[in-house]
Amino acid sequence: MILKFICCDVFCRIACQLAATSPHIVDVEFLPMLVYVDPDALRKQLQEKIDSAINSGRVYDAIILGYGLCGNSVVGLTSDVPMVIMRAHDCCTVHMGSKESFLEAFGNSLSSAWSSTGSYERAYMQSGGYSLLEQEPNYKSTQEYISYLEQYGEEDADYIWDSLHPKIDSSETFYIKIDGFEYSNAYESYSALSKSNGKQCKAVYGDISMLKALVYGQWQDSRLLVIKPGQKIAGVYDMNEVMKAE
Repeated sequence: MILKFICCDVFCRIACQLAATSPHIVDVEFLPMLVYVDPDALRKQLQEKIDSAINSGRVYDAIILGYGLCGNSVVGLTSDVPMVIMRAHDCCTVHMGSKESFLEAFGNSLSSAWSSTGSYERAYMQSGGYSLLEQEPNYKSTQEYISYLEQYGEEDADYIWDSLHPKIDSSETFYIKIDGFEYSNAYESYSALSKSNGKQCKAVYGDISMLKALVYGQWQDSRLLVIKPGQKIAGVYDMNEVMKAE
């Protein structure tokens, strides 16, 4: 197959290795990580990249997206060829390899900031002041939040969550290590940054299996969603599907 891989550059190191070792021909294009702070802008850019790939004259068998739901940034995306995306709320889940691993590591620490090699390099080192100590796992992937969302809608669900879970200044930060990709001094630098802010950095271990299934064409994996030509991505906001094609 010939695949177009549109990916957040938070996964740059991993994505490049997977594209190089995939049994398929993979054309990779990255978008900057920090675009996600404006979901509407990211959605617009993603759709433009999809359309550009379709109209490029190169015949792609599918477009694969190196994103999760990412604050609804992918909702509404559509293509004239099949698309495949990971069933994840955000890149933290992708770094951990599954929602189960994410919840095991972060379930009791949703007020703690986190980082990874990609996150540190692509955000903190390039942003001129963006602090990864402010980055948190996505509480919107918890069953509690999802139940509020189903009953009351997103705006009221956010209000209820903030009322019941006031932000607590955690003494810990987390760093997601992935074997084989700790080439830089990101862990040491993030640990030092955490320490300078009076926090202890705790290392947890993720894996690349979700991204690998995406890039290697293993799309029967339940962690992936295949969107047929003409269908759109829609949010589901539960713990299993996360998103659907409609």
